Amino acid sequence: MAGKKSGTEDTRTQAERVGEKRAGDAPVSLAGMLSKKSEFFAFKFWVIGATPLITHAWSEKARREMLGKQIKAVKSGKETRDPHADFVNSLYEMGDGSYGFPAMGLKNCLLSSAHKDRGIPRSTVMSALWIDAELVRTRPALANAICDMPLIRIYGSAPENREDMVKIGSGLNKIANLAYRAQFTRWAMRVTGRINTSLMTAEQLAFLIEESGLSSGLGEWRNERRGLFGAFTMGTASEERQWEAFARGEGPLPTATNDRYGVAAE
Repeated sequence: MAGKKSGTEDTRTQAERVGEKRAGDAPVSLAGMLSKKSEFFAFKFWVIGATPLITHAWSEKARREMLGKQIKAVKSGKETRDPHADFVNSLYEMGDGSYGFPAMGLKNCLLSSAHKDRGIPRSTVMSALWIDAELVRTRPALANAICDMPLIRIYGSAPENREDMVKIGSGLNKIANLAYRAQFTRWAMRVTGRINTSLMTAEQLAFLIEESGLSSGLGEWRNERRGLFGAFTMGTASEERQWEAFARGEGPLPTATNDRYGVAAE
């Protein structure tokens, strides 16, 4: 019949009218549509060093040399080596006279013990675990660039200049050299953060802390890198009270009472 629209045309016109109406409505709150929100569990624990911690930050000089190679800059003459400067540059400075350790280094340490065969898949821990850190601005190689590094504050004895015999280069071109880096003989870190309890439990996190403290460790020459340094345990309630008092400046440096690994620093 003349003037009567086909079914296809009617449907199209109706869809267009609905679309026009929805376009004028107020935005829908997605938070209100969630049937079950993720639950986050805030945690705090102390990492207590069982063996000395060796840090090795990238120095500004090393960054400049790396950038120079990439932009094919003219090489300058080789500078006289300064072992004390190597020691100072190996520290992660917090900007207030204290020192820290990369938060991602600790997270990677915990991830090293995660595995699907243990019921804690690595990918799950990566997405479920958040570690708090202080963003500290470091000096980059490129002028006007920024480099904010997430650090966890180190508490303990003052860093000392450590000398090690190392080999640099690759393959048959390796040569012996001396490395000067910072060592914290007695150390601890207060760690805070959150976990998504819909993905992993607090018990699983505690397992990863204890397991990775020995199997992996932190810093240079850790167990994961064929060394014995940077081993740690999760502090007991008594140890936490001692380190909290020391961190507030109200108590002495705690003694190395934790000998669960039999390698506690003196």
